Amino acid sequence: MNFRKELINHSLMTETIDQHQEGKRDVTFRVFRFNPQVDSKPYFDDYTISAERGITVLRSLNYIKEHVDATLSFRAFCQAGICGSCGMRVNGISKLACTSQVWDELDKCREPGIIKVEPLRSLPMIKDLIVDMDPLVDKMKRYSNWINSTMPLAEMGKKEFLVSEEEFHRYDKATDCILCASCVSECSILRANKEYVSPAVLLKSYRMNVDSRDSIHDVRLAELVKDHGVWDCTHCYRCQESCVKSIPIMEAIHAIREDALECRGPKDTSGAKHAEAFMEDIEKKGKLVEATLPIRTNGMVWTLRNLLPMAMKMIVKRRTPPPPPLVKSAKGIKIFRAMFREMTEHVKQDHQKSHKK
Repeated sequence: MNFRKELINHSLMTETIDQHQEGKRDVTFRVFRFNPQVDSKPYFDDYTISAERGITVLRSLNYIKEHVDATLSFRAFCQAGICGSCGMRVNGISKLACTSQVWDELDKCREPGIIKVEPLRSLPMIKDLIVDMDPLVDKMKRYSNWINSTMPLAEMGKKEFLVSEEEFHRYDKATDCILCASCVSECSILRANKEYVSPAVLLKSYRMNVDSRDSIHDVRLAELVKDHGVWDCTHCYRCQESCVKSIPIMEAIHAIREDALECRGPKDTSGAKHAEAFMEDIEKKGKLVEATLPIRTNGMVWTLRNLLPMAMKMIVKRRTPPPPPLVKSAKGIKIFRAMFREMTEHVKQDHQKSHKK
C-alpha cells in the first residue's frame, strides 16, 4: 500500500516538473544593431534568454536591456497596444512588440528557436530599433491631417460640435489608428518611392475628408491627387494585412479615389484617367486593352518619352500586348455588361445617399 502511494506521489512530482519545464524555453533573439556614431554598418547581436509562456517580445527586450546589454535601444511606453511606440519588425513582419507573444513567434521562425527583431522599414534609422518618425509627421502636415473646423471662431468653446451616429460610423474604424507605422513599413510603394504619401496619411486624410465639420475637404483632396498621392497605390493590401488594429485601410484609399473622381472628374489627373480607361475597357470587352492604356492615361508624348525603350525591348522578346483590333471580348460579355451597368448604378445611388446624409 505504501509502495503504491510512493509511486503515485513520484508520478505527480514528475508531471509537475515536466509542466514547469514546458512553461519555459530558451529563446534566442537576433536583434538588429546600429549606432551611427560608432558603427560603419549594421549588424545583428544574438541574446539567448529563458522565456516563460505568456511573455511578449517587448518584455523580453526589456529583460535583455536591464540584465544583459544596457546599450540596446528601442521605443516603448504603454506596453498595452495603445500608444504604438514599440512598432518593429518581428520575424520579418511589422507589428507591435508589446502584443507579440514570444511562443507564438517561435512557430514563425525561419531558424528554429531564433526570433529576428529589426526596425521598421521606409523610415530613417536613428539607433538600433529606433526609427525617425519625422518624415511621416511632415507628410501629415503636408496633407492637412486635422480638422479645420467650420464652426466660427467666436462660437468655439460655447457648445459641442456634434455629428450624427451614421456619419461617425463612416470613419469610426479610421479613428483606431495609433500611428505605429506598421503599414508604412510594409507598403511596397514606399520602399521604391520615399515621396509616396503613405497608407497612414491616406487613412488620416480619409477620416478628415468624411467629417462634416471639416472646411478644407477640397484643399486636402487637391493635394492627395497630385504626384506621389492616392493614385500611386498598387492595391497590394500589405498595409491592411499588417495593421495592428485591423483597420480596413484599402477601403479608405478606394473611398478617396471615388471621391476624387466624383468631385474633380475623370480627366483631372493621370491616375483618374487610368481608372476611367480601365473601366471603359472592362465595360466594352471584359478585359484590358493594354496596348493603348499608357497613351490614354498619360498621352502620346509622355508615353513615347518614357515607355518607348521598354516597348522596343518587349518587341524584341515578343512580349508585346495584342493591338486593340485583336483583343476579343470575353465570353458572356452581354451578361457581364448588364451586371456591370447594374453595379455602376448601385454605386451612384450609394454615393447620392451618403452625400444626402
